[in-house]
Amino acid sequence: MERVACDFCGSTNAEEVTRQTDILHKTTAEVFSVVRCRDCGLQFVNPRPSREEIGRYYSDEYSFHAAPGRIRREISSALSWLANSPLHPLFNIVPGLNRKLSMYVLPRIEDPVRVYSKGGKILDIGCGSGLSAHFWGEQGALLAYSKIADVYGVEVSGRARDALAAEGIPAYKSLADVPADLRFETIRMNWSLEHVHSPSECFDFITSRLTKGGKAIIAVPNYDGLLYAMARDCVEVPIHLYHFRVQDIVRYAEKFGLAVIEQKTFSYPQMFFFAAGILPRLSKGFAPAMAISEARLFQKILGRFDEQGMGNDMTVVLEKK
Repeated sequence: MERVACDFCGSTNAEEVTRQTDILHKTTAEVFSVVRCRDCGLQFVNPRPSREEIGRYYSDEYSFHAAPGRIRREISSALSWLANSPLHPLFNIVPGLNRKLSMYVLPRIEDPVRVYSKGGKILDIGCGSGLSAHFWGEQGALLAYSKIADVYGVEVSGRARDALAAEGIPAYKSLADVPADLRFETIRMNWSLEHVHSPSECFDFITSRLTKGGKAIIAVPNYDGLLYAMARDCVEVPIHLYHFRVQDIVRYAEKFGLAVIEQKTFSYPQMFFFAAGILPRLSKGFAPAMAISEARLFQKILGRFDEQGMGNDMTVVLEKK
């Protein structure tokens, strides 16, 4: 384990926010502390596993490193479409499918890469296997983007890089391995910035490797979200090393000379259902047996909190001037 100073301001003056073990992947019984920098407010795990140690806290079945099969991806896509389509009331009378569909209810948010990318080169830092992306699904993964742009990935998992190589997608183990002459019109970090040991290194890389007018798209959990307000210990430690708020990402952008083009927060019922399964004190209010009609209503209510910056996840789009 290593004890570190604040990545943003360098301060060693911090206070504990919460303590938790690995309640999600169950790779360890060790307890980790999330602390808040008293000088700038950044929240991070401290002490934490070093770069050499962190690999053993990722389970062998960590989903974003795996390459899900075609049938599994098609079933997931079909369930997502049904849950968010006008046909959903038809399934209120089918109990098993009804509850299954409630796990797929999502807000309507366009993929920022497809909104802002104008072709050219796209680099996805922490891209996984390239076949599916968190929240955006199959259409938000590198394989799909390869049809609209030249795509590249950075991914620490050798298994995931092998899957990318099989699809003809160049992938590098670290930022240091990305060829120095490559510049990108779009750089994405899709729920990966919270995993890195130094966000500053990533922002410095982004600033130096974006073309003028290029866009950086950052998607991370929002520690100001409604779920975390109810349960500060509902954290994915130790593999989530940082627990950002919107203002943290904005301040990093300002520090590294990037303009904020868009920011939004959002939530969806599945995260509350999942949290109820691992934190028993939440199970009374967020039982995963919620019907599809209830889940849709819940999603509508969550939208009001999203508008106030209290969504459990966020996307921030940055531009290099």
